[in-house]
Amino acid sequence: YKFGGNSIMGIDCSAYVQKVYSLIGITIPRSARLQFEEGEIVDRDSLSIGDLVFFRTYASFPSHVGIYLGNDLFIHASSKGKKVSINSLKTPYYFKRFIGGKRFIIDNAEIEITKQLHEG
Repeated sequence: YKFGGNSIMGIDCSAYVQKVYSLIGITIPRSARLQFEEGEIVDRDSLSIGDLVFFRTYASFPSHVGIYLGNDLFIHASSKGKKVSINSLKTPYYFKRFIGGKRFIIDNAEIEITKQLHEG
């Protein structure tokens, strides 16, 4: 993990989700703040695999983002431990900072591509 990073030397949360989405041909903005301005709004109870989840961590605007994995889990580039991590949306830290989800993946074909990439 590297704040503002976008290379093999380190990557931040928004660059991480931007790169993952680019693997399936979806272009999204670079920063969490700008990513939050696009996509379809999704409630916490309606999240699907591949949706982006946003948090207010160090600022009043969306400052952290991850990718929803299902079962209240999300993957993100985390400053804690300086690595890509999987955490629960129910963890008190993330629960109270969650501000919403956004959907950029519309059809199941894109979700299937994502599953295939994940499975190797």
